[in-house]
Amino acid sequence: MQNQTAAYLPSPSPVTLIVYQKEPYQYVAVFVNQTRQQAEETFKKKYDLQPEEVYEVKEYKDVESYSVTEDGNLLVNGSYK
Repeated sequence: MQNQTAAYLPSPSPVTLIVYQKEPYQYVAVFVNQTRQQAEETFKKKYDLQPEEVYEVKEYKDVESYSVTEDGNLLVNGSYK
């Protein structure tokens, strides 16, 4: 598992992670200080998803720092979640 550079937030914040698989690619989007609904709407507009297409949503609270892993997960505040 390889990590990208960590992002540090100015204050503990809610974070929403959306992972969408469309062979041969995996799309990962991180939204900070947005509700799940706002994050999903933005994601659907950006990637022009069809109603039948499926994606995974994970929500985190009180995030101070995060890093996205290659397998589509987050290291949050230094811990694998």
